[in-house]
Amino acid sequence: MSLQYHPEFLQEAGPVLQQLAQLPKPPLHDVTTRRALLATMIKDLPPLPEDIEKLVHHIPTADGHQVVVYHFRQRSATHDSAKPAIVHIHGGGYISLSAEGCSVPHIASVSRTGVQILTVDYRLAPEHPYPVPLNDCWTALQWVYENASRLSINPTRIALMGESAGGGLAAALTLKARDEALSPPIAKQILIYPMLDDRTTTNHAGELAFWNEIDNITGWTAYLGPDAGTEKIEAYAAPARVESVTGLPPLYLDCPQLDIFVHEGLEYVRRFVTADIPTECHIYPGLPHGFEAFAPLADVTQQVLANRDRAMRSF
Repeated sequence: MSLQYHPEFLQEAGPVLQQLAQLPKPPLHDVTTRRALLATMIKDLPPLPEDIEKLVHHIPTADGHQVVVYHFRQRSATHDSAKPAIVHIHGGGYISLSAEGCSVPHIASVSRTGVQILTVDYRLAPEHPYPVPLNDCWTALQWVYENASRLSINPTRIALMGESAGGGLAAALTLKARDEALSPPIAKQILIYPMLDDRTTTNHAGELAFWNEIDNITGWTAYLGPDAGTEKIEAYAAPARVESVTGLPPLYLDCPQLDIFVHEGLEYVRRFVTADIPTECHIYPGLPHGFEAFAPLADVTQQVLANRDRAMRSF
């Protein structure tokens, strides 16, 4: 049986899929067109429900930039007890989107789980190639640790989470936190169809894939320059290249089967299982990269979100 879309996904996303099919595919290394296309899929942030508040933090970097972090948490008359928190990193192939533009799902997640989310607006490639985006995220993570008490965050219960390129950055941050002996250590990493390996240049899903091999080469080349795909790339740039996962925190990883990242994700999971690190992995047949944005109401999407919510409450 050949690969095909899940019927629930197809039913809800069908009209959007028809529109996308009419659009020409951006050529290799065309960052501008890809940014414009992804921007059309972003929804405006709705009014916050009464139980959620949004804080905005500005964090100075070593090179004079200000990293903006959007902080969503349940509203309370007092914030006098330390609670778990997730430092989140948005996706976009290292080249597009923003923390605020990708914040709509966080509102519902915080309402459902009670876990606060701080999402980092890192600078994008190619204007700001590696290591700038990673350094922005590292600066934000250190700031969260330093200000945990003021933010009512339990520093022993801080997790890292990200989707796509954000999942790659979250994985890289986890490596850096281990190597730098960040204390307390990261409690968990939650990687959603993470972009981990700059050597991925094949597409098993064909036209069913939303992010294909040409998109992938474009994103990695913008982030890493002409060395992308060569042996000059280090693990902080592409976490699939890490030599050892020993000492890393528990891993949750999920990926759709129609995503070109599924193979690198499974290989990453295998290494954690081999190292006896608590690991949870879900592969979802019939779904493409970013499926939840196109079929948010489908039962299959709700099942995925339930699994992620459980992971968000588990550390």
